Amino acid sequence: MCIIIIMNQFLIQSKTLLSGQEAPFIGQPQNIARFRDAGFTVYSSGQGSVSLQYKSPIFENDWVDFYKFGGLTTGYAEPAYLTTPLTEVRAISSGNGRFWCAFTAQN
Repeated sequence: MCIIIIMNQFLIQSKTLLSGQEAPFIGQPQNIARFRDAGFTVYSSGQGSVSLQYKSPIFENDWVDFYKFGGLTTGYAEPAYLTTPLTEVRAISSGNGRFWCAFTAQN
């Protein structure tokens, strides 16, 4: 008799899209193709907005907006959630001050 035990392993990771750079700033793209759900968190020490974009699957160098944290003032914004699989995402800050953006994702 052979018993095989398979354990579901859930990998939860956090990655930074913006790390306190002064706006305007375009963050480095992060690959999220392995993840199925993601939660985005934004913090600002100033006024402005942070836009989230994904890389177009059709046009190689195009980025498409999919969410905007607008009207930010110093403090945390309401989090945003993503349940649609995407390949790469990035954040763009605009306004005055410094902005942070990160996501926590699960595969």
